[in-house]
Amino acid sequence: MKKFFVSLSLAFMSLAFAQEMKHSVQPKETIYGISKKYGVTQQQLKNANPFLNSRGLQVGDVLVIPSKNNAKTDVLEVQETVLVQDSEDENFYYIVIKPKESVYRLAKKYKVSQETINSLNPFIKERGLQVGDVVRVPKKDSPSVTSSKPTVEGLYHVKAGDTVYSIAQANGVSEADIYAANKKVQVEGLRAGSYIRIPDTHTANKVTIEKNWFKYKVGKNETVFSILAKYDITLEELLENNPDLKDLQPGMVILVPVQKGANIKTYAEVSNQKESVKSVQAEKDGEINLALMLPFYLNAPEHYTGERKVAQDFYKGARVALDELIKSGKKINIKIVDAQNDPAILSSFYNSPEIDKYDAIIGPFYQDMLEFTAQRLEKKGIPVFSPVVSSDRLSAYSNMYMATPRDEHAADILVAEIVKKYRGEKIKILTTKEEQKIADYLSAELADNLKKANIEIVYSPDNLALVEEKKSVQSNNGGVAEVIKFQPEIAILASENNWLGNQFVKTITSQSPEDITGFSLYFVTALDVFDASNARNVEALKKIGFTYTSSRMINSYGANEKRILQAFEDKYCEKPTKYMAIGYDVVYDVVDRMDKNGKITDAKRSETRLSSKFGYDKAENGKAKINKEIRVIRLN
Repeated sequence: MKKFFVSLSLAFMSLAFAQEMKHSVQPKETIYGISKKYGVTQQQLKNANPFLNSRGLQVGDVLVIPSKNNAKTDVLEVQETVLVQDSEDENFYYIVIKPKESVYRLAKKYKVSQETINSLNPFIKERGLQVGDVVRVPKKDSPSVTSSKPTVEGLYHVKAGDTVYSIAQANGVSEADIYAANKKVQVEGLRAGSYIRIPDTHTANKVTIEKNWFKYKVGKNETVFSILAKYDITLEELLENNPDLKDLQPGMVILVPVQKGANIKTYAEVSNQKESVKSVQAEKDGEINLALMLPFYLNAPEHYTGERKVAQDFYKGARVALDELIKSGKKINIKIVDAQNDPAILSSFYNSPEIDKYDAIIGPFYQDMLEFTAQRLEKKGIPVFSPVVSSDRLSAYSNMYMATPRDEHAADILVAEIVKKYRGEKIKILTTKEEQKIADYLSAELADNLKKANIEIVYSPDNLALVEEKKSVQSNNGGVAEVIKFQPEIAILASENNWLGNQFVKTITSQSPEDITGFSLYFVTALDVFDASNARNVEALKKIGFTYTSSRMINSYGANEKRILQAFEDKYCEKPTKYMAIGYDVVYDVVDRMDKNGKITDAKRSETRLSSKFGYDKAENGKAKINKEIRVIRLN
């Protein structure tokens, strides 16, 4: 194992520079490279330019370069040498950066992606690699997942809808543990697609937050190096906040600095705010009062672009719906709240006196925030509509309405369709790693209903190709001849990915229609029977008796649908996107079920809107109501 030494310089007095030299920072330059160019140490360069101690190097910075003579005498230094060397644990390599090292070389050497390394070591994007940096590299690259568990122990790929609270709960750690281990999360919050660190559960829950520090209780066998790696801090930062630190001992409490500009609010802090809860009824004023809780993130315009686009599209659809409803004579007052993903914003609104006048809340979009909302408003009797999320957790609240049918419900319906046609064929389910959970559910349900079925989950359309087999048959002259037959197959699409859906349709329709039958759990563009450009696909699918389920699809030939689509064209000069259609459907359906005073009169009534059907029934194993309207489209 190669060893590397990092020196910490504690300056006691500075002397004036006899002569100043300046350097303008160029792209790709580093502190190490500049210090080497001028023959000074990195610490001497930082001493001459104190701002480098608070932020990374930036293109255009003008640096003061100490002269070589003064560089040797300008600071009286006491050297404290700490041994830092390459090391590893069960899941990670900890690499001390040497000259000429790069992220590309590390990624190639350890066979992981550069994105993974950058996400695990956020300082790289801020200032680049520098000699002496300690970089964490996973022992295997981490795929995207849909659960709240780490992809490998200590590393989690954030997805839309995650909160610090939900990730902490799923992994048996505290919110403080996650905040302390992820500097960027303290300031920016979670960002979908990024990787965050999950503390070791054996040493977790030893962190508490107090003013400007995290207080951390040192565990057995921990070292200075392991703490630097765990909390992504430098040795200078550790000693600056713990000046009396000389030797680590188990049970010792050390201070880890909270990042400047941090915005840390735990779920418990917000939930414990005082509130006055009483059963209320909105005023019978002949008007409908709605609040839309959408994640616009107006205070962070450079971040959360995906979430903000969803909110904007949903709002566009809602506006078209409101225009239609007002024309029909409904009197509607609407309040838009930029809920972001912040329980503090929600709590402020729910604690305000005006909350009692609202007849329904639509949103938020995230499960934790929906649960928080339903919990706070349940005793007030205010209905909460979840536009997208449907889950067992939300089923516990009597005021919750889940507008999107559960994938599992659609799978149950599709299984019943498959059972009708099953004749002993091999069953192949095409899905993605991100949608593995529903594919597993579908496979298990098929296995329960078809006891001897041969079922396989695949991830490439190529795996759906029919398998040839040779069979002996008796010829007309009494002899025996060998012929090539195909093994019969049922191919099922369990993915909402339009590209994969298109490849799925191409693959199954290019094979012998006598030997393959197709199904899909989702609607994808290649299955759109109302799109004239899709006629060839539809005809080919009819030949194999294709069947699919759908919770959302637009009948572009319907008179009412044509009128609504034209309204989108007139208002926005475009056809509705997926979330525009959802915004229209949910808002129109909620208001249409209300009387003039905002009371929901008939939740069970089945109605078809622009792209969705709605009809709310009681959720299994819960008190909530859920939309169970699923369309079954059979192409014969």
